[in-house]
Amino acid sequence: MANRKAFRHWTFMGSLAFVLSAIYLGTGCSKAFLGKKPDAEKNWICDNEADEAMKRNDYAAGISLHERFLEKEPENALALYHLGYAYGHTGDHPKEVSYCERAIAHGFKNDRIFFNLGMAYADLNDVEKSVGAFRKALEIEPDSADIRFGLAMAYYEMGIADKQAEEEFLNAIKIDPRHVDARLYLSLLYRELGEIQKAAEQLHKVLEIDPTHSGARKFLKKIEQE
Repeated sequence: MANRKAFRHWTFMGSLAFVLSAIYLGTGCSKAFLGKKPDAEKNWICDNEADEAMKRNDYAAGISLHERFLEKEPENALALYHLGYAYGHTGDHPKEVSYCERAIAHGFKNDRIFFNLGMAYADLNDVEKSVGAFRKALEIEPDSADIRFGLAMAYYEMGIADKQAEEEFLNAIKIDPRHVDARLYLSLLYRELGEIQKAAEQLHKVLEIDPTHSGARKFLKKIEQE
């Protein structure tokens, strides 16, 4: 498995966190972004001006305003989560992890925060903690194809958990048969395991879903020539 990362980078999109960020991150601090609301979350109200900065993707302002708000309410778990989310968008993943973990410690626990934490740990190359975060997200939202895919990618990154990765890719596809990314990376895994026919089957499915997908078409051509 030594060439796994290099081959995947050439084939599709690069790092685990990059792949996942395109799938599941929200667009700000709106209620829609937060996903399913746990009961305890109802007690927290974040600063409106800080949230508006996040909604317009002004993360520098979002950070500053959330930090100011947290000076007054240091245990506001919703604001801590939003601040971690903002730091994640600036590439400061250690701070993203720190604030998300603090939010969780204060009782903020939904599938989104654990999913984002899984991505942050992936960015920090801490795959074991990434797996743990995705598992916690699944405890809250077991029928999410995207979380299943995130966990599969974390297993895949480990390079020693291929069976678990295959299982979770298949779970994601079972929930959402049109989940192109799950099928793409499952095909990549099958190719690495020498199961070329299974890899080709997944790529044909991708092309049924999206006939214009050039990455799948190129990869299919490559493995058919092997």
